Amino acid sequence: MTVKRLLQDKGSFVSIIDPDVRVQDVMDQLERDEVSALVVSRDKRTVLGIISGGDVVRGLNRIGPEVANRPVRDLMTTDVVCCDIGEPMQKIYELMDTHQIRHVPVIENGQLCGIISMLDVVKYRLGEIEAEAEALKEYVAGRT
Repeated sequence: MTVKRLLQDKGSFVSIIDPDVRVQDVMDQLERDEVSALVVSRDKRTVLGIISGGDVVRGLNRIGPEVANRPVRDLMTTDVVCCDIGEPMQKIYELMDTHQIRHVPVIENGQLCGIISMLDVVKYRLGEIEAEAEALKEYVAGRT
């Protein structure tokens, strides 16, 4: 399966935030959108960075409560690992493992078109395992 197929199944919604808004807005949007990371972009197409709840916690630990009033650009990760929409799912596994990341923005023709999280990967793999188990049951029962 390709990344494109997974996005078709799960949807292409990406929670996006501007780099100049306050970190408090990140916390509000993470909760409102029920996501664990936001892609940072000015135009909703170009990935400038990514910020997660973990980044906010680290900022709080390093800077203190005043971090809530800092701009997103002060805490965001700017070296963002992305993948192309045509890549096989195996590529996502490798990127997440190699870079120890939980979110991979997806790019099509140079523009942001989706995001895949670790939870998306787990759900996808569980579906594969269930399908394989069902096929094996059918085979053993002689129905294939």
